[in-house]
Amino acid sequence: MPDNKNFAARIEIIDECLRNHYRRWTLQNLIDAVNEKLNERFGISAGKRTIQDDLKYLKEQKVAPIEKRKEGPTTYFYYSDSSYSIKNLPIGSEEISLLNDAIHILKQVNDFKVLEDVNGIIHKLQNTVNTNVPGGPAIIQFEKHTVAFGTEHIDDLFSAIKEKTVLRITYQSFKATEPTEGLFHPYLLREYRNRWFLIGSHDGSEKVTNLALDRIKAIKPSLHPFVANPFFDPETYFNNLVGVSLPEGEPVQAVEIKIAPSQAPYIRTKPIHHTQEILKVYANGALLIRLQLVVNYELRSVLLGYGCDVEVLKPIALRNSMKEIFETAASCYR
Repeated sequence: MPDNKNFAARIEIIDECLRNHYRRWTLQNLIDAVNEKLNERFGISAGKRTIQDDLKYLKEQKVAPIEKRKEGPTTYFYYSDSSYSIKNLPIGSEEISLLNDAIHILKQVNDFKVLEDVNGIIHKLQNTVNTNVPGGPAIIQFEKHTVAFGTEHIDDLFSAIKEKTVLRITYQSFKATEPTEGLFHPYLLREYRNRWFLIGSHDGSEKVTNLALDRIKAIKPSLHPFVANPFFDPETYFNNLVGVSLPEGEPVQAVEIKIAPSQAPYIRTKPIHHTQEILKVYANGALLIRLQLVVNYELRSVLLGYGCDVEVLKPIALRNSMKEIFETAASCYR
């Protein structure tokens, strides 16, 4: 693979061009299209020879169905297979190797916690390359998530947090009939169940607030003075929390739950939360577990997902809340 750092961008642009069958592409057309986008992204351009080499790479290394058609003195390039795209190709072992090299370099620089997740992604990619045979049925499949609304804001929010910029955010909760605009001090981006949240505080407020990215209508930078995060330590704030919401004044509590025998093996091997400890194993295989958590909406949602296979014993307020929810749900089916 060519060693040019802009190579991948050029290949992607050429692929986009050749997939557009409503336009006829001469070599000069391709050069102009590539340079227009390269200039926008990186402030650089590529020469005729470079684009010719890129076309050769696509055809020879990626087996792209690039064909030429002459009309008089003019030669046009096109894909003979209209469904072809390099984005549909399985990632190759060379790309896997490069990703592993990048991980290795990052490990030498610092001990990033995110590397554990990245290594998991690399492992998935390796399994996909090694086990899925081109042209044959897939042997391994991974869970596919829908694209969450609001992810288009992540880059801007990330930059604002890094650069300590106050934001003017237009926001509309699901309960509100109209959007509202206000100043917001951003401190942290957090994902929970494929939804993204911005953790921070409204200007002048003395409490932490989370904004769902899918409810943000507009973001603008503000020159308002930024207030550094005085409220929480991002490294420990979520240690005793499921999800992102922290009800004001709610303490960390011991949550004791009895697990039915049918569900016990699953909760043993995939704990509800990292604070989970087993207090008792019953003769029939049931479990008594304890969690150290703040009781919030997300915790109740997780427990409800187990249905009658879990019984909350303590705290009594959570037990009563779960009982009311189940009774209301049961009335819907009467």
